Amino acid sequence: MKNVALLFLFFYSAIALAQPKMEMTPKGFPAVEIPTPNKPNEKLIEAAKSWAATFNKNGYDVYDVIQNSLKIDGLRKNAYFYRSLGETYTYNIKYTLEVVFKTDRSYTLTFSMKEAYAKEVLVKTTIADFYTPDGKLKEDFVDVKPSLESTADKIVKSFSEFIAN
Repeated sequence: MKNVALLFLFFYSAIALAQPKMEMTPKGFPAVEIPTPNKPNEKLIEAAKSWAATFNKNGYDVYDVIQNSLKIDGLRKNAYFYRSLGETYTYNIKYTLEVVFKTDRSYTLTFSMKEAYAKEVLVKTTIADFYTPDGKLKEDFVDVKPSLESTADKIVKSFSEFIAN
C-alpha cells in the first residue's frame, strides 16, 4: 500500500512539475504541451468536459468537440488588474482553452483571452494593447502581465491536474 501511495505521489509531482509556466507575450500565450495519463481520448474528452463544468461556476461553453480535441470558454472574475494614479482597476475576462490530445500521450493546451470586461462592460482590449509596437510592456500596464499570467497559470494547472486524475 505504501508503494502505491509513493507511486501516486511521484506521478502527481511529475505532472505538476511538467506543467510549464504561462508567459504572456505581445501575441498572447504560447501553447504548452503536457503529458496525459494512459487513457483513451474519449475518457480524456469527457474529463475535460467535466472539468469545464466543475471549474467554471460563472458559466462555460464546450464546443468544436471532435475525436481528439475541443474548445472550452469560461469567464474568470478579477483576472487581471493595473494601477493608475493610485487607483486599482480590475478586469474580468472571457477565455478560451483549446485542447488537442495527441497520439504520443501528451496534449497541447492553448490559453487565450477572448474578451475583457470592466465590471460588466465589454472593453475593446487585447493582449497586444499592453505592449508597444516593438514588443515591450507599456509602463502603465506593468501589473497586467504578472496578474494575467497568474490567472492563466491557475486555469491551466487546474485543468492539467483534473485530467491527470
